[in-house]
Amino acid sequence: MAWLMTDPLAANLFIVGIMFFGFGSYAIYRFLLDKNNTEVNTGFAYFLIGAGVYSMIYGMLYSIIVPSPFTVAYGELFGDPLVFLGLVSIITGLMIIKHVSLSFTGVFAFFAGIFGIVYGVDGYKLGMTSSPLVLLLMYLGAGIGGMLVAPLVVLPNKKAVKVVAILAAIAFFGVAILTLYVGTTAIGGHLVDFAKARA
Repeated sequence: MAWLMTDPLAANLFIVGIMFFGFGSYAIYRFLLDKNNTEVNTGFAYFLIGAGVYSMIYGMLYSIIVPSPFTVAYGELFGDPLVFLGLVSIITGLMIIKHVSLSFTGVFAFFAGIFGIVYGVDGYKLGMTSSPLVLLLMYLGAGIGGMLVAPLVVLPNKKAVKVVAILAAIAFFGVAILTLYVGTTAIGGHLVDFAKARA
């Protein structure tokens, strides 16, 4: 049970950062460059499913178990969005493998985006985490990017799709940079806390 008493947030932020980097890359590949190679799509689908399963599992742990040193509020702040992110990622991966229209993913991602924005705004207002502004920017980027998935996969106009793809990629890459930065800076602090706990 010792794993329940650790703080894996740094690793989780890295996974989330990699996921959003993947989202941005795929937006450029599939919708801006208009490429649709089956092998690339399948590889990306497996990437989505694997990262999505990880994200959903840890989201549920944060939301339900809330491992120390998180309070219930912090568990909800990170856990609920991770569950949504994991679900969207898994569903999208399965749809790509099954060659199903991504328009259904767009609906799910749109509402997941709204959900993420609400969490980010409320977390910022409450001054949660040591960097509330970074938290807000991360959640806004994820939320806006998620909401842009809907027009990205349903718009018939190719020029409009390219514009939306650029905006979505910017949002996703922004989230990737922020999460990777926060995850990197968190590693040292978490190792220090762990060393103190062992002393």
